[in-house]
Amino acid sequence: MIILKGEFNLEERTENILRKLINTNTTNPPGNEIDAIRTILSFFPKEVDYEIIDHGDNRGSLLMEIKGKDEEKIGFIGHLDTVPVSDKSSWIYPPFDGVIEEGYMYGRGTSDMKGGVTAMILTALYFIENNITPPHTLKFVFTADEESGGIGVQALRNKGLLEDIAKVFIAEPSDEKIGICEKGALWLNIYVKGKSAHGSKPELGINAIEKLYEYINRLKDIIDLDESHSLLGEPSFAITLIHGGVKTNIIPEEANASVDIRTIPGFDHDEILRKAFSIGKSMEEENIGMSMEIQVENNRPPLTMDEEDVFIKDIIKTYEKLFYPVEFKGINFYTDASQLIPFHNIPFVILGPGEENMCHQRNERIKIESIIRMTKFYISYITNS
Repeated sequence: MIILKGEFNLEERTENILRKLINTNTTNPPGNEIDAIRTILSFFPKEVDYEIIDHGDNRGSLLMEIKGKDEEKIGFIGHLDTVPVSDKSSWIYPPFDGVIEEGYMYGRGTSDMKGGVTAMILTALYFIENNITPPHTLKFVFTADEESGGIGVQALRNKGLLEDIAKVFIAEPSDEKIGICEKGALWLNIYVKGKSAHGSKPELGINAIEKLYEYINRLKDIIDLDESHSLLGEPSFAITLIHGGVKTNIIPEEANASVDIRTIPGFDHDEILRKAFSIGKSMEEENIGMSMEIQVENNRPPLTMDEEDVFIKDIIKTYEKLFYPVEFKGINFYTDASQLIPFHNIPFVILGPGEENMCHQRNERIKIESIIRMTKFYISYITNS
């Protein structure tokens, strides 16, 4: 049984914490994660060991540490920002009210991932309020900007504040399944400068739109989209933004597009980028007077863990003790792990409350019981590790 001090039972405590986090609007942009940090700190005694990393413009990340019996550090990472709400009027309930219905709380960020952040907070409070020294030191990491460029986890990493973590839980919504891999994301912005001409004399110009499409098709051809992964399925390649042209009878001089490439373990982003730049250079040589620029907007490699790793086996043991069903899962979206694991090669798992399919959705919701179940798991894992 999990016992926390205060006037609330565990379900009420969970609802209270999550609702206050939902009431704190951290849609990104602009983020305003410092507001969420203030909310989180209000749940803890003043004596708690913490550090705020200020990113400017009311943005920040929070580190909280609970000393254990030894110096090995177990990390828990959760992000504080959420995606925006563009359609408030079409929600069943206002997206920042945190309304409960039939055991679910509705609101922006409930599943992605303030539910996981709530489980992290409850886990930390269990040890603090009951004056229990955990077997290992615990490091709770609350990051900014995961939904965009990842300035939070990158700043923490670059300052060396995460290099002492021996293994890490990413508390993203995983349907309570054990996430041992995640897809990579490679976003490219392509800019083409051609030569304008009258629409009746296209041979006198260089059609930037046509060359843009040619480039995209050549790039797509070098990526093996028929590959498949047992948990993640197939990679993907999508044109997500495109602009070009000024008038029907003018050959377009400029065009640009963005592509979103999602990769599976075994794909090398450096190799893809080498070929992407090589194709651009070849096309410039083939079309004298045309220029092409390729910019990398986002580069997060795919990640995977061995099912036989000791960390994963210990998680399975804890699941079995709690009579939770053991099932592995692949995570199709990227997480803060993609900005950490390639630099600090440590065991990781993506494991948290909530449904993956609720991420970024209208009427986003999470089952309160899922948060409680994951809190019980985190505490049980720590206690028995």
